[in-house]
Amino acid sequence: MRTPSLLYTPLPLLASLALASVATAAEPLGTSFVEGDGVMACDNTRTCRLAAYGPLAPLMLSMLVERAGGPQTAVTARLSMAEGAEDAPRTPAAVAPEGTLRLRVDGRDLGAIGHSEALDLGLELPAHYVASMIDALLDGRRIEMSDASGHAWPLSDHGIRTLLLKMDEVQGRLDTPGALVRKGAQPESKVPAAVAAPPLKAPPLLVEAHEDDGQLAGRAELLQQLQPVAAARNACERMSSRQLRIERVDATHVLAMLSCATDRHIVPAGTWLIRDRSPFAPRPLSPTPLFPVYPHAVFLEEGLATDKDACGTNRHWVWDGTRLILSGAFVGYYCSSPSRRHWQLPIHVTDIR
Repeated sequence: MRTPSLLYTPLPLLASLALASVATAAEPLGTSFVEGDGVMACDNTRTCRLAAYGPLAPLMLSMLVERAGGPQTAVTARLSMAEGAEDAPRTPAAVAPEGTLRLRVDGRDLGAIGHSEALDLGLELPAHYVASMIDALLDGRRIEMSDASGHAWPLSDHGIRTLLLKMDEVQGRLDTPGALVRKGAQPESKVPAAVAAPPLKAPPLLVEAHEDDGQLAGRAELLQQLQPVAAARNACERMSSRQLRIERVDATHVLAMLSCATDRHIVPAGTWLIRDRSPFAPRPLSPTPLFPVYPHAVFLEEGLATDKDACGTNRHWVWDGTRLILSGAFVGYYCSSPSRRHWQLPIHVTDIR
């Protein structure tokens, strides 16, 4: 099935892997944008998702707006709560919502929207509430969600109009009746159709570690073959500072993940696919570690922010017996700060079969 937009779960993932042992996506990746108190990402199927948040606080209201590509598609929205940074300004509504929830726009009660328990998985708003929320965000009106105790959590409109306009642009809706921001008289038929997610065979089960896998980490001849990535060379000048972690991939291959210790930090120095015995034939995969997702042969990689990738794109890779294949990519840590890493915003999805 296609990767859905879910509540955020921390994903240790990464960036550019265009090497022999890695298969890049057949379709181009989508794109992402950050503005004010929102983050927007569109994936390779032309589905776009916008995550909006309340002002920074220990507990913030968050909303995910989602729209598939193609003409006359509906806009959906879900609400949840996002934990803020520990040093965020304290507010009266620092406790979790309880009981029946209601929406207010400029102080006017729009009605009940559901129970607080539904926030855990994302409380889906009825269509007429979605339209009211979008209109209020575009007009800069104050939006709040209140609970049975009378506590209220605001939703910021800072930057959201710009992101909704960008969503219209990416999906080819500008100047059509279905545009969210810049409506016009051009026919809906001009809106590009949605694109099917590329199919991907379900990955096999991950092979259990062998008893002697740990011994590979101490093989001096292997360490000598693993040349650290440029960003870690200073930390890796002394052989004694190098540490190697081994993760089993299949019956004959493992991942070798090198890190180098400094006085203050442990610096990722690269990940290689190697044979589990000499000759190791290391093939470089990434400057950062990959983490297995049991029980299947799926690996997660955390992106690093660069001049070309400000978000530090996170990626999922699956093992097909000879190489790693891209199965998903997500907006990374750097475009969604620790206090707001709540919704999963894909820029690449696949159809796992």
